[in-house]
Amino acid sequence: MTKAPSRSGPFASLRWSLPLALLVLTAPAHADELRLHDGRVIVGKVAVKGDAYEVTTRDGIVTVPKDQVEVLKPEADLRRALAERSRSAGDSTFAHLQLAIDARAVGLEPEMWQHLDRAMARFPDVGEEAAPGLQRRCAEFLAQLEPELLPRRHRTAPTTVRVHQLLEALKSDSSPARAAAVEELLVRENNADQDLRKEARGNNSQKRRIGALGALQRRALAGNDRFVLRTAVLDSATDVRTAAIELVRPMVKDEDINYLATGLAAQTAKVRVRTAEALGELGNPAAIKLLVMAAPNAGKALAGGSGEIRNHIAIIQQQAYIRDFNVEVAAASFIADPQVDVLTSGSVLDVSLLAVTEVRTILQSYRRSLTKLAKSDPGDNPGTWPTWLAQLPTAAAQTPATTGAR
Repeated sequence: MTKAPSRSGPFASLRWSLPLALLVLTAPAHADELRLHDGRVIVGKVAVKGDAYEVTTRDGIVTVPKDQVEVLKPEADLRRALAERSRSAGDSTFAHLQLAIDARAVGLEPEMWQHLDRAMARFPDVGEEAAPGLQRRCAEFLAQLEPELLPRRHRTAPTTVRVHQLLEALKSDSSPARAAAVEELLVRENNADQDLRKEARGNNSQKRRIGALGALQRRALAGNDRFVLRTAVLDSATDVRTAAIELVRPMVKDEDINYLATGLAAQTAKVRVRTAEALGELGNPAAIKLLVMAAPNAGKALAGGSGEIRNHIAIIQQQAYIRDFNVEVAAASFIADPQVDVLTSGSVLDVSLLAVTEVRTILQSYRRSLTKLAKSDPGDNPGTWPTWLAQLPTAAAQTPATTGAR
């Protein structure tokens, strides 16, 4: 499976860029701006403390003597200035991305996320020539947003903690920009593959499992793509399985289809059905022959079916009889001790359970996937599917079926 191109890359120069000499301390929700005589910028909630300003930033409190401050801009002025630039900047992807960068520079976090969401929503409209460069710029900016997503104590935590806390930043109502920032940071997190795999399997939140899968798919470690592919069958949630399919579909190859198709011989009907559904959604015609070949064995080797569960009913009569006597001597007396046994007669009916319902469900899933892949219904009799396959047009077996994104 060929990896999709990474969106990471250095920023090219952008208009409205801040001077390199500036030092911006990350601001909390409330953001005033102090510009110092030496060119530094401190952003946060400003309070007057005698002959100094006390600035509460996200990383702590900074005290600055008043005689070192060139200008103090209240949050309202910063927001007004950003709104004016927004009105004149236009509605392009580039404009909203730069406005997001500007908003962050002055501590206007809500405005930053809003403009970043708008920029990402407009990426499909970016021309092919401009898209790669703009995506790299966006990726580099997203990678800087760790302070907005992690509290200070977690930024230097071990990898396992950082991975978990980044995923915890994904809420049910998280915006696309926030989800993209979490993914970008997880993609760049060193040695995080095993932690991401654990989260992708064990996190209770579907959205966070999807976030872990998205990061895994973009990371370079061999085997991550197959892990995501398996998730299209193994995860219990339909939304997570669908997301896994969407992640791998653009680069899936015939060998990946062969790998996934081993699930058609799984011991549970549920896995066989999910495998067939995934093969249909992936849209690769290499799965057509595999599904047809699997049909005759749809009910074989199922755990809990095809004869592995047995029941019986017994209709019997029992008759007690004396089969012998033991002679016992007590106080010079001889006593006959009878030995009683039981004679059993009748019939026992032994029944093996055949997974008729499960087989029907499996075959129906095969049929739906075959119809989707070949754009032709093979019919309800699996015995005729090989003939149907032989009669398919060559194009149907060579051209991937179109599957709509969900």
